[in-house]
Amino acid sequence: MKLRAIGIQRSLQVSSSLIILGLLVEIVSLLWFDPLSFLLFAFVGVVLIGLGTVVYLISLVFAVSPSAASRG
Repeated sequence: MKLRAIGIQRSLQVSSSLIILGLLVEIVSLLWFDPLSFLLFAFVGVVLIGLGTVVYLISLVFAVSPSAASRG
């Protein structure tokens, strides 16, 4: 049981790191006045935040599924 908790904690750390990195990229792109800053904002920042969200949701699914399977 503790190994699962460690795995969940690690995936949550990865998820939060991706989201924070995406937000930092978006902040930098908002401060930068260049046409490429929109591409940085729209593609790199949004993709990092999206990946962080997906990792978070996957960690929730795998955290819930073993306990639900043991009940049934």
